[in-house]
Amino acid sequence: MKTQKSIVSGKTWIASIQGWSWIITILWMTIANIWKPFGLYGLVCMFTPIVIALCGRGKMHCARVCPRGSFIGLFTKKISVGLKKPAFMRTRAFHWALWGVMMGTFAFLMVWTIPKGVYILGNTILVFMEAATALAFLFGILFTPRAWCTVCPMGFTTGNLRGLLEKRGKANSVESRAIG
Repeated sequence: MKTQKSIVSGKTWIASIQGWSWIITILWMTIANIWKPFGLYGLVCMFTPIVIALCGRGKMHCARVCPRGSFIGLFTKKISVGLKKPAFMRTRAFHWALWGVMMGTFAFLMVWTIPKGVYILGNTILVFMEAATALAFLFGILFTPRAWCTVCPMGFTTGNLRGLLEKRGKANSVESRAIG
């Protein structure tokens, strides 16, 4: 199978795997529900978008890889009601609030469960991600299939990282012209 890469903003992007990455979500949840320590692999799903963004690829994970986005898009497209999202859900304040609630909850759960061992920690990550997936599924049914993607805390994080890296790149460019 030949993979196609595309160039976006002068950077190579990987070929999209959105057509099948939903399988990762189902496999991970199934295995983690059977063997709780496998839930720890959910951290890979959480940190991969951040690593990709820090490598200068912005939200490439959202557009090309995200297993949850692929899962929600596939399984809600025929049952999506298509309601218009409320205006407040489009605001930066809402995105920050959702990010704060989810990241705060995740941080609290990690501090609380790490001392309890791998079994409890894996299960906690699983339950957290299943809750987020259920919320994403609800958004997909009520609004549009990938409505969650517009408010996803990981997408919000990677978008902010992209902005910071772009500002930093512009600042470094201005500094090097001033020095040179």
